[in-house]
Amino acid sequence: MLCTLDLIMKKTLLYVGIMLSVLLLSTSCSPDDSISQATEQSVQQFEAAGIENMDNDALFVAEATSASMLQMRLGALASVEAVSPEVKQMAQQLAQDHERIQNDLRETAAQSNFVVPEELGSNHQSIYDDVESTSGITFDLTYIKRAVEEHKQLVRRYGDMAENGATMEVKQFASKQLPLLKQHLQEAEALEDQVKGV
Repeated sequence: MLCTLDLIMKKTLLYVGIMLSVLLLSTSCSPDDSISQATEQSVQQFEAAGIENMDNDALFVAEATSASMLQMRLGALASVEAVSPEVKQMAQQLAQDHERIQNDLRETAAQSNFVVPEELGSNHQSIYDDVESTSGITFDLTYIKRAVEEHKQLVRRYGDMAENGATMEVKQFASKQLPLLKQHLQEAEALEDQVKGV
């Protein structure tokens, strides 16, 4: 009897483990996601050349490309839709700065043979759609909230890659951009407080 219960418990745990794995895989980047595709292509290229352990650098380059595209697209949208002149001004500045970041990143990627996505990753597309679906002061609040959230993630990720990137080119790129991203975060947080106070 104890063996039967033990066997049932093991089967149940195995089933739960399999279901959790399926759930996790289905909620992560889909194979059709531009970030996943670019990462996979980069890793395959490196492995074909006999270079291992490039997954994190390849993922970073793809994520950072999509993140800068997001800021450029949101900046263009906010320059038309934002109510507050301060929000419009910040959006334009972020778009310009992220265009420069994007250009530097594409140059780094080309030199180091990383593949970059040409369209937003699915998560970044969802963020854009969320902001685009609003108007008026709600647009301003949503835009700034998303700018703060995204820049918190960027500061963390760029800081990590500046320390732990596998290639010197990626480490140098991340180190070079990090101060500007920290400045963006501080400015966005200050503007968020200001807009919330209106």
